[in-house]
Amino acid sequence: MLHVFALSEVNFILNWMKRVPSFLMRFVLGVSLILPISGWSQFNDVSNQMDLFTDHTGGNWGAGMSMADFNGDGLDDLSFAHHGGVLKFFEGNGTGFTELVLNMPAYLNEAKGILWADIDNDGDQDLFVTYRLAPNRLYRNDGEMTLVDISDVCGIAQTNQRSYGASFGDYDKDGLLDLFVANYVLGQDYPHNELYHNLGGGLFEDVTLDTPMGEVVDNSFQGHWVDFNEDGNLDLHLIQDRLCFENRFYEQVDGVFTEVANERGLDYAINCMSTSVADYDRDNDLDLYLTAGLFEGNFLLNNTGGSFTPHVVEEGDSTDLHLTSWAANWFDADNDGWDDLHVATGFSVYSQYPQVFAQYPDVPNAFYWNVEGVFSQDTAAIFQTNQLSFATAVGDYNGDGFPDLVSHRFGEYAQVLEGIPNQNKWLKVSLVGVESNRDGIGAKIRAYFNGEVTYRMTFCGENYMGQNSRWETFGLGTENTLDSLTVHWPSGIVDQYYDVLSFQSLVLIEGASIEPNPCPSLDAGCFGCTYVEACNYNDEAAADDGTCDFGCFDGSLSCGEGTVWDALIGQCVAGPVSDCPSDINEDGVVNTADLLWFLAQFDVPCPE
Repeated sequence: MLHVFALSEVNFILNWMKRVPSFLMRFVLGVSLILPISGWSQFNDVSNQMDLFTDHTGGNWGAGMSMADFNGDGLDDLSFAHHGGVLKFFEGNGTGFTELVLNMPAYLNEAKGILWADIDNDGDQDLFVTYRLAPNRLYRNDGEMTLVDISDVCGIAQTNQRSYGASFGDYDKDGLLDLFVANYVLGQDYPHNELYHNLGGGLFEDVTLDTPMGEVVDNSFQGHWVDFNEDGNLDLHLIQDRLCFENRFYEQVDGVFTEVANERGLDYAINCMSTSVADYDRDNDLDLYLTAGLFEGNFLLNNTGGSFTPHVVEEGDSTDLHLTSWAANWFDADNDGWDDLHVATGFSVYSQYPQVFAQYPDVPNAFYWNVEGVFSQDTAAIFQTNQLSFATAVGDYNGDGFPDLVSHRFGEYAQVLEGIPNQNKWLKVSLVGVESNRDGIGAKIRAYFNGEVTYRMTFCGENYMGQNSRWETFGLGTENTLDSLTVHWPSGIVDQYYDVLSFQSLVLIEGASIEPNPCPSLDAGCFGCTYVEACNYNDEAAADDGTCDFGCFDGSLSCGEGTVWDALIGQCVAGPVSDCPSDINEDGVVNTADLLWFLAQFDVPCPE
């Protein structure tokens, strides 16, 4: 029995049919198959229907957002930071969102990053918020969305730093989520960036100065816990703003961090705003996209064994964007199995609302379709409108299996781009850790189908002050069934599932998979006994390994003419009944009759 637990969702086809009349559905699906990607977008802008009032009308360089399920009902929720500290929360209901007013103490300072994570593994989501020029805040969820401010006792610094992005990850693999905070500071400010080790029970220890992360590093927007070299240890990629400050990469080996950005090809000195990762070329490792300012352009980097080289541009291939870019989000918008790329663009100086739109009239967001590793920019009208966006997040608010994108754009209301379903199939996965942290942050999920692999790593705090849904969506193209689904947990436990059907939303619990199939496919190169008559016949083996055991039956029943069973070696062997081996017909005389018998049998196929 496959130990997979699925949340009940409406079938994606029914969802689609409910939204569109049948005659129009046939027309739209037909058009989607013939129109060129560059002129047609697979999104509906449903912002006006959502009425997500965020009041993003002030502040320095945007405010963060989250699309993580914070109330535990399996549906994606929305959370928005605010320049005046008035945090906004919206519960997902399967068709849209309803505003939720949480009973939290007023803390009216400029909020930047906003993250939900289960810091104490008690099964509910706790809240961490970073602030510019005010202490950061940590709220423990005591159940039923009762948030208690534990900032003054949790061990996280309460100084007036300029914090922006934050990222949770269990770097020491003790089952508790540790915390990194990126600070946009000047040389004389302290602290610079911050690393906190989770002690359990809502308590953290500042260990920044015990690592190279305690070095003087200025103007940091975001740190991201990753594992580029696939050694099972979380490393930290840190980006910095300004041309005089190089990005950093802190690589971990058994608890020891070393700064190796130069050796890994990651020491970019650019106005860097975002670090975003995905296996865009499906070669089973995590590649990297960096956003930057107007003059540098953005950078797509290929991972080659933990080191990086610039993406080689092919004809018609481009992700180069010379606009002031902030969040970059990877997701498979059309579920064809290849991750596409959305880039948010905005402005780089403080400006008043709404005059800023006249000041920056032509800074649209960009979207790039990935077709087998070659990118094409979408030029549809939906991506020609000025948005002035900063943080974005991806999820699936309506449960149809096609990703949706929410942008915390500058203005009064957030933008919601709803993914339009097509004929492609999908699988959604959410994780529950047992030995690992409960959220499964840092786990690696690989979906195998059609001889290839699609790879996701779970994050909490990514791109520019963003948090994507904990539901990892795998586009399967036309495949109905996965050959296998593998989860490598931070604890080292590996769960494997086989013959997983598409159109499912699965909650996978650490350690609950079936026993591994020793030979999932012929491509796996599995060996065993391939003789059906053998006692240890393996119907999954691709090739015989010489281990067949025939000792459990009388093999003489299977021996052909002229052979006898040798019980000692377990095989049929030549069994002469005559002292004269040339007497083929065993009549006691070697003559032409033996020759004729031989010729009659010559070139006759032997029975299997």
